Amino acid sequence: MFLLTNKIPFPKNYERFIELGQEALKQNNLIEAVGYYEQAYAIRQDFPLNVVLVNTYLETGENEQALSLASEMKEKYFAYLDYLELYIQILIQNHLFIQAHSIINERILMEQSGEMRKLISLKKKIRHVELMYQQFEVGKIKELKEELNHLNQHNYYEQLAIVKKAGQLPQDEFLVIGKKILLDEQVHNLVRSWILEELVSLHVKEEVEFLWRDNQKYMVVPATVGGPLDCAAYQRILLFLEKELINDNPILLVDIMEEIRLHFALLYPLADKIIENPKLWAVSYIISYNHSIAQKYQVDEDSLEIEKIQQLQSKIRFELETMVL
Repeated sequence: MFLLTNKIPFPKNYERFIELGQEALKQNNLIEAVGYYEQAYAIRQDFPLNVVLVNTYLETGENEQALSLASEMKEKYFAYLDYLELYIQILIQNHLFIQAHSIINERILMEQSGEMRKLISLKKKIRHVELMYQQFEVGKIKELKEELNHLNQHNYYEQLAIVKKAGQLPQDEFLVIGKKILLDEQVHNLVRSWILEELVSLHVKEEVEFLWRDNQKYMVVPATVGGPLDCAAYQRILLFLEKELINDNPILLVDIMEEIRLHFALLYPLADKIIENPKLWAVSYIISYNHSIAQKYQVDEDSLEIEKIQQLQSKIRFELETMVL
């Protein structure tokens, strides 16, 4: 009779990898535990395992992996305050202070009963870590600010990549440098729009000056405006186009809306002041893509207005086409 000295391998299934991961954790073999949990997650991506794997990543110092994995199920982390607290911890570990502040500010404004005290405590925790970061990472902050101060020496895509690093600055430092970027005519409009959106998400209540696409300066209170797609003009254009195209020309609808989203980022935050007739704007977009479809709207009496709108839309397209230069 032949006896096997080695254990027969257990079938590669989800439950077994979970068991092996738990055993590795009990023996404090964190790296080994991560490996087993990753294999289980490759088989089934469920939220409880996501939380376990994220926590294990944090324990092993793999903060970027923790953020990447948690971001896959962001909505579930936001559904309950305990999980939101973990998500905020991940952001803090990655020094993404602006994003952390924005999430907490939004939650505080929702004013859900029983949460306020804990939310304020989380807000204080973010601020405490920021102060520690300012004290011990002076070199890193100085290097990042120097890079942001030379933002205007780069093309659009480089500017966008660099400016997103600004989210790693403490909030007070971000506000100072963000206001400066908003007035730099050598910084692309879409990059300035990104900064303004971040100030909106931070619910900044003071009046802020910004340079718009016409090279004129305007004032806005970020806390009083939404994002580029929250304005009335966008919503009305969207409703009109969906009504007209969603059944007969859904692909055309998708193509047009993709362009419109970019256009509204360039018009932000003054789109409602510029767009006086959302319907004619929608028809103008249809004309640009398919003139024969647009003929049914009988806009001959509005031909001069349509022409003005098309000229502005063409200018926006040209700006987007040349933004890499």
